[in-house]
Amino acid sequence: MSAFGVRALEIHSEYAWDFRWVEKALAFVAARGLNALILHRNDIVDNVVYPGRYFGADRRPYRNIFERYQDSYRTLYRYTPTRRSRPLQRRDYLKRVVEAARRLGIDVYLQNKELWFPEILLELHPELWQNGTVCATDPFWWEFVRTKYTELFEDLPGLAGIITSPATGESRVSVSANRCTCDRCRATPPRDWYLRLLGAMYEPIARAGKRLVVRDFVFDAEAQAEIASAMAALPPDVVVSLKNTPHDYYPTFPHNPRIGRVGAHAQWVEFDMMGQYFGWGIGIAVMTEDLRARMRYARSRDVDGIVLRTDWEGLEAHTAFDTPNLLSLYAAAALAKDVDTPAVEIAATWLDCEGYLRPELDARGRRAAAARVATVLGRTWDVVRRSLYANDCVFSDSSTFPVSLDHAWWLAEEKNSLRNWDPSKAGALRVDDADNVRRLLEEKDEAVRLVGTLGDEVRALGDVLTEAAHRDLTVRFDVFRRYTVGFRTIAHACVLTKYVLEAAARDRSPLSGDARGLLDARLGELRTLADEFDRFAAESALPHTVYLLLSPERLRALADDLQARLA
Repeated sequence: MSAFGVRALEIHSEYAWDFRWVEKALAFVAARGLNALILHRNDIVDNVVYPGRYFGADRRPYRNIFERYQDSYRTLYRYTPTRRSRPLQRRDYLKRVVEAARRLGIDVYLQNKELWFPEILLELHPELWQNGTVCATDPFWWEFVRTKYTELFEDLPGLAGIITSPATGESRVSVSANRCTCDRCRATPPRDWYLRLLGAMYEPIARAGKRLVVRDFVFDAEAQAEIASAMAALPPDVVVSLKNTPHDYYPTFPHNPRIGRVGAHAQWVEFDMMGQYFGWGIGIAVMTEDLRARMRYARSRDVDGIVLRTDWEGLEAHTAFDTPNLLSLYAAAALAKDVDTPAVEIAATWLDCEGYLRPELDARGRRAAAARVATVLGRTWDVVRRSLYANDCVFSDSSTFPVSLDHAWWLAEEKNSLRNWDPSKAGALRVDDADNVRRLLEEKDEAVRLVGTLGDEVRALGDVLTEAAHRDLTVRFDVFRRYTVGFRTIAHACVLTKYVLEAAARDRSPLSGDARGLLDARLGELRTLADEFDRFAAESALPHTVYLLLSPERLRALADDLQARLA
């Protein structure tokens, strides 16, 4: 099976503005056979352009941002002094990033969410306010978008293109989350709004000879259908980028049904390497075989590009590069070129490149060590699947503990509903079925048993790993075990509370007599575990993300909520 044509690494947030990290990312891209770097911030374009036109830079032509600044510096200082000089510095910074990438044969894309705009624009154009909210359909927006991208590519002609998400409520203005109730907004179908926005973007991007990539980042099937309808009407050179699963990066979910159904448009598929929804690499989840299956599926449906996301804009100072999930990134890069690359070969490359194996091992010993490591880490997803998911339904808040009973079920059945995409999961969390309750409880017990077994196997790797690598991996598996026990305890407490409150009166199975006693034990364990996590935080010095996930305050909030309900 042929390689993907576009093989891109994506970095977010503060990493996009840190040249040391960009250099590290470019080195990885070049070494691992990738060919594109994506810098992702929701507001990244608005951090680079003013746009000058709205601050007095209205003569033409301008060759760059500094000529526009000649005509606008007084107005900028008057209206937005703290922002005045930042686009100048960021433009030159990105110019240097593009040049460093060019030397390595790597394309650079900017990724954002639209519509986005600087706050001062609402003062300059008060007509954008309608009854206390921003109007999504005011015609000014289409002029603004054309101006913004015209100036961007005048300033950064070396960029390969723009990747955008128009259908998410995470942008500053979108029809998908529009709160304006003016007559024009009520009369505008979502499809028309998407087409106007994307048309306004496409015009200056195409004129500059660059590529527009549109993501179908949505939260439900209805929104996906609306943006799909708009995408179908876009020019054929617009690329459609799809998450590998619908809605978000949930590995228990089916393939995104839009893959292979985008008409004449080229397709890219996106993968999360850091693990926003599968443990952040704190709950280790090496996804080699999942990646293999999904990439094989993508290639069979004529997908030409892949995007590998290494961090998440909602979590500061954390990346796949800092965790064992880095092995998944090595796997994705290798599989993007050859989907049949053996897992042991991928593990061997990771161990060699990161310097984790004892130097005295010969070639045969290194191969055997890689096989052992690949086997252990290849089973980590089995733990996370049984911990952060309940019968494949999302049972975490972006990998953190839920804080109440309603919160847990809202996450699983509303916000991140699996049944929207897999109708067979409609009763996945039923608590009026004693057998299903047992399955939910046993799943968590199995996760704790398995993570203990893997921890023992990691400790046995001391004969092949360097002392530093072995110590690091042993500590990480100890944290992984604590995290898994946390999810076992909260899932048991939540499921049993739901069962006792809603189902026990109707269900006379043997579980009925034992449920309240088991529930009381789990409630006590929640508080005991919270105390243990407090002590662990006081006695250890690990990355801050460990303590975000092992949160005693979340456990106590949940315990208080459950006991209040039972009272």
